[in-house]
Amino acid sequence: MYKVNISGQHVTVSDEVASYVKDSISSLERFSDQITSVNVNFTTEKHDTHKIIAEAQIHIPGADIFATSTADRSMSSAVDGMMSKLENQMRKHKSKMLDKAHSGNKSFVETDEERAKQDEFNALADRGVVTE
Repeated sequence: MYKVNISGQHVTVSDEVASYVKDSISSLERFSDQITSVNVNFTTEKHDTHKIIAEAQIHIPGADIFATSTADRSMSSAVDGMMSKLENQMRKHKSKMLDKAHSGNKSFVETDEERAKQDEFNALADRGVVTE
């Protein structure tokens, strides 16, 4: 199971939007069952408060996948654009990992050190020390 952190800078993220993001993120499980954490951040463009920027970072053993999308006044449109980019990157990552697995290279397995760092980050995020 993975942890989903949803935050907003200068933007209030409603429960409805948070639920929509979590439902959308759950669709990525079909690409990888090794997702350990997902961080989603909403911001507004610096000089244009009507533009919403949605950013997401997904941690998978051996890779961090990042996507961003911008939309006018609609968080759900920004989430949809971001999810489209994430799906493409997850699909590409999955095909790379399958190629590595078939060639005998098992380097995509998360190391104990990576796992410890991710657990430490999740603990700090739970306490509100880290906001990303």
